[in-house]
Amino acid sequence: MMSEIYPKGKVAIRVLQDAEVAFSGRSRSEGRAEDLPLSLIALFIGISSFVLYFYEGMQMPIEFEISRIDRVIYSIISSAFLAVVFWVVSLVILKRTFIQAPSSAILGICSSIICAFTVEAILGSLLLEMRWDIVWANRVLLAIGPDLTYAMTNSALPAENWRIWPFVTASWVLIGAFYGTSDIKISFFLPSFLFVSIALIAFSTNSELANFDTDAMASRLTKIVLASVLTFSVTRWYRLTSEEYKVNRLRTFLMIGTFGTFFLLIFSLDPPEWFQSLAAYLSPVPIIGELLDPLAEPGTPPSTWGGLLVNFIVASAGCVLGLFVGIILAFCRQSNLPIIKWPSVLFIEVFRSGPLICWLYFALFMLGDVADPLFSSPEDFTNILRMMAIFTFFGGVYIAEVIRGGLQSVDSGQKEAAVALGLSPVQTKQFIELPNAIRTTMPSIVSVFIGLWKDTTLLYIIGVLDFLKIASTLPNTDFNFMGYYMEPLFFASIVFWLPAFYISRISMKVERSLGLVNEGGAERA
Repeated sequence: MMSEIYPKGKVAIRVLQDAEVAFSGRSRSEGRAEDLPLSLIALFIGISSFVLYFYEGMQMPIEFEISRIDRVIYSIISSAFLAVVFWVVSLVILKRTFIQAPSSAILGICSSIICAFTVEAILGSLLLEMRWDIVWANRVLLAIGPDLTYAMTNSALPAENWRIWPFVTASWVLIGAFYGTSDIKISFFLPSFLFVSIALIAFSTNSELANFDTDAMASRLTKIVLASVLTFSVTRWYRLTSEEYKVNRLRTFLMIGTFGTFFLLIFSLDPPEWFQSLAAYLSPVPIIGELLDPLAEPGTPPSTWGGLLVNFIVASAGCVLGLFVGIILAFCRQSNLPIIKWPSVLFIEVFRSGPLICWLYFALFMLGDVADPLFSSPEDFTNILRMMAIFTFFGGVYIAEVIRGGLQSVDSGQKEAAVALGLSPVQTKQFIELPNAIRTTMPSIVSVFIGLWKDTTLLYIIGVLDFLKIASTLPNTDFNFMGYYMEPLFFASIVFWLPAFYISRISMKVERSLGLVNEGGAERA
């Protein structure tokens, strides 16, 4: 009777009962009149235990490095996991699931207890024991390295922080545009996007131990987030009001813009001499001259780059440039011309057979001599450029083999149909073979991208001041932080995990849009 009067309550009850089966197994009272009252009693026990443990956690004294926020977060999360334990145990006892499904009941109890103690131990260590002041005080150092930090936080030097903001703005706007052209629900995107954006703004602009103008940064980041939301709204409107081929064309332009942001970052940080001359020549032109005028001056050389910026640049080079190199090598290896095939085969096999760390040492000590004719002076070919080159080639050879496998899986009938339609060999490769190869090898390509992102931690071994190198040496930079080695390393592990996880989620989204998770769907490639 209750479920007929309250249809929404019926859905909630069904969700609750499905959760009970998932956590504790099927019960002997399932389908009987006492099933719902027992479920509500178990739920009441779980909620009561949450309230009790939360109250107990909030009585924790605020002292040493424990703040009010730390206490609230620790109390909420640990109490929630402990409440799940009491809820599962109550279900097992009240509904006698240990008789109906003993293995599920035992597994549910053990799993909930293990999760509760693990989460409590991790939170206790991260929030109550570790000292995160070392991270708050070195946010800029971890992000861009010591040389750029000195240039951007010292008021006696010309401000150079503007060189980072065009890339940050373009990246955030492109994220909003990409999501606007996707089929993601607005009710899911906006809360999630705003939550992540607010969290990043809060972390970046927290005034605790900050050595920069937090108010100015908060204002600028807020404007960037609003611009991204506006871009999302415009592209979503365009997607809903335009035909599919127009939306696909817009996605193509956005993809080109994504590749362009990488070169935008390089050019804004260290404009080449020819670009400086071009910017100086166009300086009298209205609007364009005003935009290019800052780029008419020398920038910050790659030797001064550091921190997370280096990891991102090197990984982006391996992914963006490596993808182009991989596509070219894959088609060259498939060629019937020996003068094209065998050099590509030799390059792939030689480069793929050596570990990445050996190639990094090769770049450090020998690549400068190999590339000497391309640079006017050895100082121009800095370690960062050498690492970019190695990651490009190393990622390219692996992507080449992945795409080669995809090219071999393309049905010969499609190639014959392309020839019958009058397509040239280049058009056949561009419009028939390559889209189908990338579609079928998308998971493997993304795995290579994630591997390249994680492999940038090897830069630490050869002395490049990347994110991990700086994080590991932070305790030695300030007497107040002596002995606090775990906090920066934990923070580094989180920073490296988040992009890898996000890339894998994006990959799954792209696979679904290409029909990879379902039978068929090849026409979407």
